[in-house]
This record gives sequence, structure tokens and C-alpha cells, in this order.
Amino acid sequence: MPPEPRPLDPPSPEPLGGPREEIDRLDHELIGLLARRMEAVRRIGDLKSRDPGAPLRDDARERELFRSWAREAQELGMSPYFVGRVLREVLNYSRRDQERFLGERAAEGPRGTRVGYQGVAGSYSDLTLGKMFATRAERVVRTGFRTFTAVVDALEAGEIDYALLPVENTIAGSINEVYDLLAHRAVSIVGEEVWAVEHCLLGLPGTRLVDLRVVRSHPVALQQCQRFLDGLVGCVTESYHDTAGAAESLARESDPALGAIASEEAGLQNGLQVLRRDISDQKVNLTRFVLIGTAPETPDPRQASKTSLLLSVAHRRGALLRCLTAFDQHGLNLTKLESRPEPGAPWEYLFYLDFEGNLADPEVQAALEELRQHAGHLKVLGCYPRRAREEEDLERWLEESSSEPGTTGPATPARPASEPEACPLPPVNSALRLVSKADARDRRPVRVGGVEIGGERFVLIAGPCAVESRRQILETAAMVKARGASILRGGAFKPRSSPYSFQGLGFPGLDLLSEAGAAYQMPVVTEVLRPEDVRRVAERADMLQVGARNMQNFALLKEIGKTSRPVLLKRGMSATVQELLLAAEYIMAEGNQRVVLCERGIRTFETATRNTLDVSAVPVLKERTHLPVIVDPSHAAGVRHLVVPLALAAAAAGADGLIVEAHYAPDEALCDKEQALTDALLAEMQGALRAVAQLNGKRF
Repeated sequence: MPPEPRPLDPPSPEPLGGPREEIDRLDHELIGLLARRMEAVRRIGDLKSRDPGAPLRDDARERELFRSWAREAQELGMSPYFVGRVLREVLNYSRRDQERFLGERAAEGPRGTRVGYQGVAGSYSDLTLGKMFATRAERVVRTGFRTFTAVVDALEAGEIDYALLPVENTIAGSINEVYDLLAHRAVSIVGEEVWAVEHCLLGLPGTRLVDLRVVRSHPVALQQCQRFLDGLVGCVTESYHDTAGAAESLARESDPALGAIASEEAGLQNGLQVLRRDISDQKVNLTRFVLIGTAPETPDPRQASKTSLLLSVAHRRGALLRCLTAFDQHGLNLTKLESRPEPGAPWEYLFYLDFEGNLADPEVQAALEELRQHAGHLKVLGCYPRRAREEEDLERWLEESSSEPGTTGPATPARPASEPEACPLPPVNSALRLVSKADARDRRPVRVGGVEIGGERFVLIAGPCAVESRRQILETAAMVKARGASILRGGAFKPRSSPYSFQGLGFPGLDLLSEAGAAYQMPVVTEVLRPEDVRRVAERADMLQVGARNMQNFALLKEIGKTSRPVLLKRGMSATVQELLLAAEYIMAEGNQRVVLCERGIRTFETATRNTLDVSAVPVLKERTHLPVIVDPSHAAGVRHLVVPLALAAAAAGADGLIVEAHYAPDEALCDKEQALTDALLAEMQGALRAVAQLNGKRF
């Protein structure tokens, strides 16, 4: 039976009161239905725990659930994408809840588990601890400590059962103090968790930004928000041992001139006001935590697992290479490799490695045996359930189901029984040392955010020519997302033939593009025009575009090559295929190997179209380089009714994807309105592309 409704606030006067009462009633029913669903989930988990041969997860069923929910949402006039996000969280919670039935810990029953962390209530460590233990049977007793060392000391002394410590952050990198503790203490990693950090600027109620004179927080948090802090006039920063501790100090001192950077939860606990949200310099700010115990706890073999090692190699040529080769030979995916100086041994190093695999797997055991032959020292830091990437499958299935709610067929097209025989390659040009490939089957996909270009999926990049307003980019992002786009494009800086044409909004436009990408969970690509802007644009964009006019701007290519952002390199309007490859070589020679080539039409004597789309460039490039190749039919056509036929021709020629211009109201566009696709044309292209892409063994 569902629980009795809890007392609610007094109903609002009409006209809002009636609908709000209806929402409260439906919310109560929804929670009751979720509770009943979880009861069924737990019964399944109990059955699985009794049958060691039963798989923990059924990928085919989960994928079909996404399709089924998407179809029903479409029929009811709801967004398949956002309904799918609800399902994603339900499945993720269900899977974790089932895991507590596995192994010996489930048999122990509820008990008090003492967990220590660095910080105070409301800190990111404390919030992550709540997430990690949300589905476990144990009653958790939390204890905060001032330092990482104090937490581990308490663990070894038996004062706590586990310690939760951060090991790396996507902005600040690895936390070396914690890695040193793992190396030299008798502890073992038994779990991991990832927390999405959202820094907030907190102040006393009624405080204004102009009132602040000091902002305090942990030094790492201050570093991650440096650009925002630089914009506070007359304000200085002050280091504090903990983010939530800084929030506590504000409440204690009651000084309106003080501010703190911490979580919103820390602000609520201390009666503080959120002055600004999400103030990190980088939009993606994730921290990986590890749960540490005094003894190993090998996870159930049915769980996706990760193993961490500490390795020192003999001081001889090729020793590290032989160790790494062992992972490849046994099919193990290495997810982290980092070196640290060996204390007390100058110029000798320890290597920290993470790889996907369970210690019970025979391949893992064989790989460790080989490692021991080449290692001076090998320590298994722990084997534990993998959390850092566990939601990738759910996110991918969500993308597939929301872009194609009516599909009921197989998600992956049938592959040929055997790979085609490799085509002979022309002699390798000595100037193309990095771009050329040694084998016709040697393909190297490029990942942009969570999207892979050049893999099994046919990728659609879509959006407006230029970012014009907040409403325009958000409306267009919603439209292209619904029509299968995986990456959002939009120009913040526009090189125009006429000096009187709209030149773009600049960095404010880039902020709007980034906001739209985050709202619809799409990585964003935008063009960068000047070498001096590369670093700043790379902080906000997931992919940097080099336009046709800048293909041979070698200073720009070199600067982009120094970044780690993926690059979309467009062919110049009068450039040969060889010159396009040489431009890519400029980028890769500086260290950035993540380049995607784009054919966008070349200038010929023909005037019927804006440019002439060189479809033959797609197979020619595929023959000569391992880099992914996409096509821009919008700039080739110049008029929207020709874009779809050219897009289909590009897909048939073997392109890995398309980049097209689209606008929710093309007639209002300030840039290239004639070639911007409408929602109807996007829908037409979406349906036709699916069949054509499958002919080349790709999913769309």
C-alpha cells in the first residue's frame, strides 16, 4: 500500500490552487508507484543473489525499455528525451539497489557502518557519501576530519570502518596527497563514486555582490573559480581548509562583507543565500572519490569492475612498454596511467594504473603475472565496482530512443560476414607523417564529449549559422536534438565577406551556445578565428572549428594544435585534398591528434550552387588518412531545398557524419537564412539518412 499523503502547505487561492492540488496528488501517487516498482526490483535482486549464473543486468531489456517509454511519450505528446532521462535515473537506482544483494555483505543485514571523510557536513565529500550509500542496507554514521591523513589514521586505528577520499578532479587533476596515502598505508580501495561539483557563491541573507570584500574557500575551489573571482572588484580571496567549513565560518562571523564558495547544500545548512550558481571556470567539474577499507572486497564477477595498481619498473629500456603491452595482449582497457616520484629515490618513479577488469577474471590474473615479470614492485590497490562510466550505456540508449521513438528493430545494423579486402594505398607522402595511415582498415574515431565521430554511429552536427539570442539558440537546440543531432553547432565569431554583415555576438554568444548545449546535453562546436582567442574559446567549447577561410592560417593551426580539444577542420574553398591533409598535419604536429576533416564544397565555374560539393573527396580522404571525414552540405548548396539531397549523397559516399545549418525560424536569421534547414526538412533528412547510413554499416 502506498504511504499516507503527508501534510502539504495550505492550498493557494484559485486559479493556481486547483491545479497545484492536482499536482500534489499525482506526485504522491508517483512516489507510491516508484516504491512498488522498487519492491519488484528487490525481489529480482534477491533471486539473482541465489543464482550465481544469473546476469546482473539485461542490456537488451534496458534498451527496449528506452524505446518503449519513448514511443508512449510520443503518443502522449511528451518529450521522449526528457521522459527517457527519468527512466535513466530509475534504472541506475534500481541496478545499484540490486547490487546490495550480492556477496557476503548482503547476508550481514543492516548494521551501523562508520565512514570518515575530510570536511564537515555539506561538503562535497559528505554529499558524495550520501550518494554512494543511498541504496545500501547499512546505517551510516558519518564523521568529518580536518585532513586526509587524519581520515586514514582513524581508519587504521579502527575508529571508522571506511574512508571516502577524493583522488582526482577534471579541472584540478590528481590529488597527490591521497595517492601517496594509498601507496604507503595498509589500505585497499573497495569502491568509487563520481560527484558533479557545482560551486556556488554564498553570502549572508541580503548580501549583494558589491558588498563582498573577502571570498574564502578551499584553495582548489578558489583556483577552479578564478575567472569569476577576477570579476569581483575590490574583493580578495582567503584560503580555508574546507568548502563547507568556509560556509560555516560565514554563519558564525555574520559579516556581510564575507562570501564563501561551497555547495548549495552547505549554504542551506548554514542559513546562507546563494548569490551566484555554477561559477566554475570549466562547465564540466567532476570529482572522483574512492572508498577505502582495511581489507580487499572483490566485487561480484557480474558487476562491471575496475582494478587499481601501484607499479614500479626496473630501470632498463622497454620495461614500462612491456608492462603496458600485457594489458593489450589480454584485452584489458587501461583507463589511467600516472607517474609520481618515488620518495627517497631520486629520478625513480611509481606508476598508478587503473584498468577495467575483475581480479577473478583469468585474463586479469594472466596480465598480472606478466606484469610481475617486468615490475620491480607491484601492489594491487583494490578491485571494486566501476562507477565512473557506468551510465554511458544508459545515456547512449537514451539518445537513440529519443531521436527515434518509433524504432523497434535492432539498434546496431548487421555487419558483413567478413571485412572487405584492404584497398592498395598510394605511396605515403613524407610530409604527411601523422595524417597518413599504414593500413586501409586503420580508423581512429574522435570523441567530442560523449559523442564518437568515425565509429559505428553516423553523427549529425546541427545548429544555426550564428548565435543571435538566447531564445534563438535554445529553441534551435531543442529542435535539432529532437531530429537526431548529437552535437550542437553555432557561430559566436563570424567571418563575413562584407564588413557590414552581422559578425556574431563574440564571447557572450559563446556563453549562450554553451548554455544551450548543457540544457540539452549536447557537446558544442564553434569556429575560432584568431590564435589569441584559442585558449579562451577552448574553455567553453567542446570542439574547435577551423573555417574554410582559415584552413591555411598556419599560426592559428599551430595554436589549436597545442590544445586538447577536438578540431573540426574545413576544406578551403580552393584547396586540394592534399592541402587539406597538410593543414591537418600542422595541427597534429603540435600534439593534438583529434582532428575531424570536413568537405564543404569548393569554388568552381558553376554558379547554380553556392559551391560545388566534391563528393569524391570522401572516399579519397578515407583512402589516405585514418581521420574521420564529415560533410557540410549547407555551404555547398547555399539553398535549403538542395541540402537534403547532398546530405544523402555524402552519407552514401561513406561520410562519418554531417554538419548542417538549421534554425527554428529561418526567415528571421541574421546569417545564411537561405540555407538553414527547417524542422520539416530536418525530419525528412532524418528518416532518409537512417536507411542510407545503414548501407555503410552505421547507425543513425
